[in-house]
Amino acid sequence: MKLGKELIFSVTAAIFLLIGTASAIYVEQNFISKDTIEINGQDLSFDEIVILAGSRTIKIDEEEKTGAPLEKLIQKLNLNCPSCSLYTIKGADGYQQTVEWEIMKTGIITDEPRVYFPETAHKFWVSQIVEIEVK
Repeated sequence: MKLGKELIFSVTAAIFLLIGTASAIYVEQNFISKDTIEINGQDLSFDEIVILAGSRTIKIDEEEKTGAPLEKLIQKLNLNCPSCSLYTIKGADGYQQTVEWEIMKTGIITDEPRVYFPETAHKFWVSQIVEIEVK
């Protein structure tokens, strides 16, 4: 009887491992990797973002991060009223955060691509950015 239970547990564990492996392969193959970030309907590479906005270094959690200032980037895109808009930053994994202009003015976008906002909760630091939607 003991051998039967061990066999059932072994087969069940193998099935779970196969399901997990198949899931990981599926996610990896369907992960969208973009070389550009869509910002208010415009696709821009990180190099184009730096050309438009320049570079700034900020201090985050006792460490320095350098990237393009989001404030200058949005201003260069000639939006009618940046302070009237909300900005939804979307990651490739589906994670997103919406911020107001006051927060957006403090942030940078790095080449990872990731946004950092000093003095905000880490939940606002979206990584693997694919889009910044302006509402």
